[in-house]
Amino acid sequence: MSEALHPPPSSTVYLRVNYSDVDRMGLLHHAAYLRYFERCREEFSRRRGASYAEMEDNGWLIVVVDATVKYRLPARFDEVLAIEVRLVSVGHAALRFEYDVRREGSHTVIATAMTRHAFVDRDGRVRRIEQDLHDMFHRPEQVTRRGEVG
Repeated sequence: MSEALHPPPSSTVYLRVNYSDVDRMGLLHHAAYLRYFERCREEFSRRRGASYAEMEDNGWLIVVVDATVKYRLPARFDEVLAIEVRLVSVGHAALRFEYDVRREGSHTVIATAMTRHAFVDRDGRVRRIEQDLHDMFHRPEQVTRRGEVG
């Protein structure tokens, strides 16, 4: 059973499309989107006072169990993307995030996505979320930053 969050906590992270992430046509490669979403989840947690490193040091591993991406328009080398990441549900041992990708300054969505995650321990066993971690995911941003840095 998962708890739907209304309104869902969200963060918008600005990322520049790197040359190493584009194909020969100069378009953001489809697989790179998943790496960008990972960076957005890291930033989502960081803005709420927790880092992936701290969670892992405390035995909380968050693994992806499902991911879908719908590509609508291409992103190109050197464009700045505004990626909104929303935590839409929290279960006993799971999270679900949704994403909207836009070019900076545009309202047009160029891609949407969803990822589901499970909490596991270092042995890969599902781990039930504890209250302090649950509370962290629900809180609003404590630190507002434009991108990953600053």
